[in-house]
Order: sequence, then structure tokens, then C-alpha cells
Amino acid sequence: MAETRKTRDIQRIVGKNIDDLIVVSLSHKWAPLDVVGSYETKVNDAYTALAAYTDEIVVLATCNRFEVYALPSSPRFIDKVNEFLGENAKYARIIRGVDAARHLFRVASGLESAVIGENEVLGQVSRAYEYARNLGYAGKYMSVLFHYAIKTGKLARTKTMINCGNIGAPGAAVHAAERVIGGFDGRTVLVIGAGEAGSIIAKLVRQRYPSARLIILNRTYERAVALAKKVQGEAHRLDELEDYLYNADVVFVAVTVEEPIIKHSQLEKIRQGVLIVDVSNPPAVEHPVPSHLGYIGLSGIEKVVKETIERRLKEIPKVESIIEEQLKVFEKAWKRRTADEAITLFMNYASHVAQEELDELTTRLRNITNKDSDELEGVLQDFTQSLIKKLLRPLILYAHEVSVNGSPELLGELVKKFQNELKKRYIISMRHKS
Repeated sequence: MAETRKTRDIQRIVGKNIDDLIVVSLSHKWAPLDVVGSYETKVNDAYTALAAYTDEIVVLATCNRFEVYALPSSPRFIDKVNEFLGENAKYARIIRGVDAARHLFRVASGLESAVIGENEVLGQVSRAYEYARNLGYAGKYMSVLFHYAIKTGKLARTKTMINCGNIGAPGAAVHAAERVIGGFDGRTVLVIGAGEAGSIIAKLVRQRYPSARLIILNRTYERAVALAKKVQGEAHRLDELEDYLYNADVVFVAVTVEEPIIKHSQLEKIRQGVLIVDVSNPPAVEHPVPSHLGYIGLSGIEKVVKETIERRLKEIPKVESIIEEQLKVFEKAWKRRTADEAITLFMNYASHVAQEELDELTTRLRNITNKDSDELEGVLQDFTQSLIKKLLRPLILYAHEVSVNGSPELLGELVKKFQNELKKRYIISMRHKS
């Protein structure tokens, strides 16, 4: 029984074909978002339910996708996935082999995201793999797969403009302001609002412009303080607006109000050339805005977003080309991994046989009482022949099998390898003699 289990374990670790790879995907593209999102917190449950039916497995779960990448060890794997997904199994898609790898490469590159070219998904892919690896669910083959997926995602972002600009309104607001006035280094940037939009704006400004003076105003002072600490800025109350409005070079307004908080009378007092960017809905800046000021509202930001999306869409063919190039490299690496594991098995087999023969030789040598040279030579000859036969036995059986099954070209390739090795050894031997 133990021997059967040992044989089964060897079969599981050696000779994994790319065709064995499978991904079961629940994606925002073909499943309701509430269904996909419901599995985001069920990663550990998935491992508990499915790991026993795989050799290796990685679960990728985000708000937009729930995917199981696996090398199944049991024909019951798909049934177990369906059981885990329950009634939502009807939304799942199964992708196999190279297509499964291509799908992951596309995910890592941002081509399968709701927002084309997003950067966050690359980190999510990386963290999912590291989590599986640390817990022992991902091994050598998943290492190859995810290494090249992450590499491809990075190449897509460095060699193309698939992630150019910002598609979210706060990020697009910063990008739009840059297009109008250039950079913010050395300038005073006023951010009114410390909510989600204001926080994104402030963080982007600080990331890009370390020397900008960044001032945060908010109705709730404590929130302004918390954000200011994160971005190395200054925090003030909203009722101090006029103290800082007139000295700013660019003003971002990101608040939720029923009436404008920057009145026309205040706008008239702002010096010429100052840019005001309002991402609030409804607008928080009273109209009309005086002509001596620059102004970008939601319509202008939406225009920037549209232009950015169009630019990203044009980059898709370039990214797909990188993906196909990396898939070829990945396939070679996968096959090398298979060969390495096969070679390890060959070496273990050879070591086992050699040790058996050495043990027998040692016993026989002990029984040679007079150390007769002829008898000693005979023992060594027997040892050598027995060792050769046992080491080559799998190869001999394989040669017979391919010949009988009508595959002489395989045998021919094998013969050439041995002939070339013999020639090399002969040349080396002759050099040593000379």
C-alpha cells in the first residue's frame, strides 16, 4: 500500500503539462458584481474546500473577480468548485492550459479590469500568490506562472501607456490641473475637503511634488489634521477659507454641499492666473467664474477622463503583443521546470540503484579471502555489468516501446544524443592520453 502511494506521489510531482493548468473565474465581465464581491472574504474557505483536490492552487479575490488557479490532482476538482460556488456556479467560466495563463497575464496587465490599465490589480495578483506560497498551497509550477504574470504586468506598464493618466475624477482633476499650469513644485496647493476625493487629490499632489506647500481645509478639523499628517501638509478649519484662498496658486474643491462655499465675491478677490478645480457635485464654486481665473469643473474633468480612456484603449494591441511574447518565454520555463523535476527523479533512481549495487559489491568483496586478482576482477566485472543494466533498464524498455509503437524518430533522436556524448568523451580521452 505504501509503495502504491509513493508511486502516486511521484506521478503528481513529475511531468505536469501546461494543459493541466485550469482557472475557474467569476469576473465582473460575466457575473453580477454583488455575486463576485460576496466571495472576496472567502479565500480561506476556498482553500479549505479545494486544496485537497489539487497539487497546487492560488485563489485571487478582489471586488471585481474571484478566480481559482489550480493544477488538479483529482477528477472531482470541478465538482468541488461547483459545490463551493453553489448556485453561483452558473456564472463561472473554466479556462484551461495556455489560455488560462494568457488570462492571468491579461489580468495582471490590467486588460481584464473594469477600469482598463488600472495599477491596483498587479499588487493584488502578487499578494494572492505570496499568500498561497507562504501557506504551502503554491509550489514550483505556480511560482513559474505567477512570476511571468507579474513580470508581464510590469512590462505592460513600463513599455506602454496602458496606465497613463487617471480615470477617477480626483486623479483626473490633478492631471487636468497639471496640463494647465504645469507642475506644483514650489507652489501653494489648497485642497478643500478631506473626504475620499480630497484625500486622493492631496496624496497624488504630494507623491508627485515633494516641495509643494499643501494646505488642507475641512469642516471637521480632526479629519483635516489626519490627512495633513499623511501628506506632510498643513491642516486648517473651513471657516479659515479666506486666510488661505487668496495666497494659493491652485485650489482643489472636493466637498458635498447644497450651496457653493466659494462665492462670486471671493472669486473676484483672487489674483489673476490662479486655477480652481471643482470636483464637487453639485458645484461648490459659484458661477459665473471671473475670466481672470482658470477654472475646471466636472465637465472638463470628464473630458480628460474620456481622452485618457481613449489613449489607454489604443495601447491594448501593444500590451497584447507583450503578453504573447511573455507567454512563449513562460511556456519554455514551464517545460524546463518539468524537465528539472524529471532529471531529479532520474538522479534519485540512479543513486538508489548504485547504492544497492555497492552494498552487494561490498558483501562479495568481504567473501574473497585470498584477494585473488582474477576473482576480484570477475566480481568487479559483474558489478559493472549489473549496474549498467539496472541504470539503463527504463531506457531499454522505452526504446523497445517506441519501436513497437511505430515511433522510430524518437529512438533516433535518443541515439544521436548518445552518439554525440560518446564522441565528446572520446575526444577528451584522446587529449588526456596525449
